Amino acid sequence: MGDTVRYGTPEALTARAPSPILWANVDFQQMAENPAFGISQFDDFQNSMTTQEEAARSAWTGGIGHVLGDINWQAFTETALVVDVALQADNDGVLMLDTDGTDDDTVGITGGDNTIGVFKTPAIGASKSDFVFETRVKVSTITDGDLSCFFGLMEPGKLSNGSPLGAAGALADVDYIGFHITEADGDALSIVFNEASAGVAQSTAVSSITLVADTYVRLGFKLVTVGVGVAEIRFFVDGVDLGDAFAISIATANANYPSATDMDLMLTATSGTNGADGDDVKIDWVRAAQSYPTD
Repeated sequence: MGDTVRYGTPEALTARAPSPILWANVDFQQMAENPAFGISQFDDFQNSMTTQEEAARSAWTGGIGHVLGDINWQAFTETALVVDVALQADNDGVLMLDTDGTDDDTVGITGGDNTIGVFKTPAIGASKSDFVFETRVKVSTITDGDLSCFFGLMEPGKLSNGSPLGAAGALADVDYIGFHITEADGDALSIVFNEASAGVAQSTAVSSITLVADTYVRLGFKLVTVGVGVAEIRFFVDGVDLGDAFAISIATANANYPSATDMDLMLTATSGTNGADGDDVKIDWVRAAQSYPTD
């Protein structure tokens, strides 16, 4: 049946679309139609709404709310203000995660109602299953000390006050795989992964990538078979494979990699020590898929 998404012209690829190198061979439609085959999720925030409550319809109790759409997200903002997790007046569909400039102010969205794992990382030795993530995001500032971010997959239940990004934007010792922008270096991007308590958190700076303020970038990773029964998780920026130096081999045991671990989508930011009210992340879309069973 194949993937029914039509990627369009090369110009459209550059502008907005999911990257063919990640998605061309993923049977996204079959996963959507048959839950026994796998799981597929895509949200471009075009068909979404944020929950609102209280008399003024402006605050969430405990900072917890929901963004309801093609993916249903639990949202959290330390300010508790609905306007800090806000759909934009944009025909393309965009969700903003806004900070108020308070040091280490947390704002983000996650899947699984921040309770259950929707996806599971490929186990050590897996080689045939689809496992793909990509998002298109931009940050409003790249000034050092303004903002830190994480985009990827993380173990359930970690979006809360001061979590998963803590002081100075440091990632908590939890299970995760994805992309990290540190508070200390606002235009730098790192590949990160961690097995909680069992290994050493891994972070590799992508020296070839310099982020630009208010400019979208597509960040993704996927399971790629590189030999008979041998696979890696490879990372991509704007549809370009970052290369062997950033790949995670899952052919043999790796104490730092979260093997066969329940995960949720996680996109989150915190304000830095130099942050200002209005420093934000804008999310154009998020797409993820995994076929069953993993081997």
